[in-house]
Amino acid sequence: MIVDAFVDGRARLTTLAETELPKRVRLELDLRPGKLLDRQVTSLVPLKIIKGAGHEHIALPAGENALTADFHTTRTKTTTSPTHITSGFYKIVAGKERPASYTYEETKYVLEGQIDVLDEATGLTHHLVPGDFAFFYVGSKVKFSTKSLGLAFYAVTRPLRTPHVNLLAHEDVAGKGKARL
Repeated sequence: MIVDAFVDGRARLTTLAETELPKRVRLELDLRPGKLLDRQVTSLVPLKIIKGAGHEHIALPAGENALTADFHTTRTKTTTSPTHITSGFYKIVAGKERPASYTYEETKYVLEGQIDVLDEATGLTHHLVPGDFAFFYVGSKVKFSTKSLGLAFYAVTRPLRTPHVNLLAHEDVAGKGKARL
């Protein structure tokens, strides 16, 4: 009974694949018995390694108490909704609050010090310390501050925007890394 249902399901899936899916997708699917659930990657993609992208090289511009420093961006290969993903460091020292309104998603992971985040939606201030993680949704509105120093690693769904002069920023173009200053 189970085998019959599996064979019947495979036949329906094969019919659907042959009639409804684009040719490119049909060629990638292997619907032969034993292959559907045991797909193998046919082409490997190498890792991207960036050495020396250390946060210790980030200097704040004169008169500023906070800075984002993008060091890598790529256009994702996601087929349903491709977007950019960019990563870098955020540094803040004591001074005025730094407002931010989000039109993209962002994650921050605190590496050093403390970063205080006032969530304007709730009125709560979160005191983030090393090991803490925050996620900012599209539509989030916050104010960043610190009493001393805070440093975080971030990843955002936007293109390269603010490369720092002391970091060699990398922008992947058509899957090939391209150094950019």
